[in-house]
Amino acid sequence: MIIVRLVFVIVLTLTGAYIHGQQTFRWGLSHEFDDNSKIVKAFPVELGNWKQVDEASSLSENVIQELGLTEYVSRSYQSTEGSVGFLLMTGKAGRLIRHTPDICYGAAGNEFLTEPKLAKFDVDGVKHEFGVLPIRQQSLGTSEFVVVYGFARDGVFSNPSNPRIEFHGTQSILKFQLLCRPSGERPGEVPEYAKSFLTDACRYVSSASAGK
Repeated sequence: MIIVRLVFVIVLTLTGAYIHGQQTFRWGLSHEFDDNSKIVKAFPVELGNWKQVDEASSLSENVIQELGLTEYVSRSYQSTEGSVGFLLMTGKAGRLIRHTPDICYGAAGNEFLTEPKLAKFDVDGVKHEFGVLPIRQQSLGTSEFVVVYGFARDGVFSNPSNPRIEFHGTQSILKFQLLCRPSGERPGEVPEYAKSFLTDACRYVSSASAGK
């Protein structure tokens, strides 16, 4: 009887240690991280009518660690219609979903012109959803911009009300963030000129994810 109990305690301890090791990546990163890192790293410098015009400053090591990033691209793109700032990141899902724009930009003292709204896009039959948040930068007076953001698992972007529940059990995730200037639309809507970039970006991510 004592031996049975001892075996039970050992099995219980090892099981707990294994689960904790999986959650903290003690045994290394899974293939999901490699697959998503490749998708981010290969994001095109030319996308439809859009072309990269600048590479943004690198994120600090502290930010990379805080977000649990394994790869990211931060660029400016331009077309005949306008220009956008673009940030695509991948890394540890739990950390990335905690840092939504309403939290990050709110902490920086910016003014939200509306509550985050949901924008839906059908791209080649795949339905994507993004959060849209119009912001006024307090430090720059009347300077306004729109942040469009979402998370992707298996190539489909979404912006769930409770991402921790939606992505429970997901180890690695893609995070999309687009910055653009408003162009006459009502607050909380994606500017018309930026929709083509959004569409092309979704098309690339869905196609690249299908090829994993």
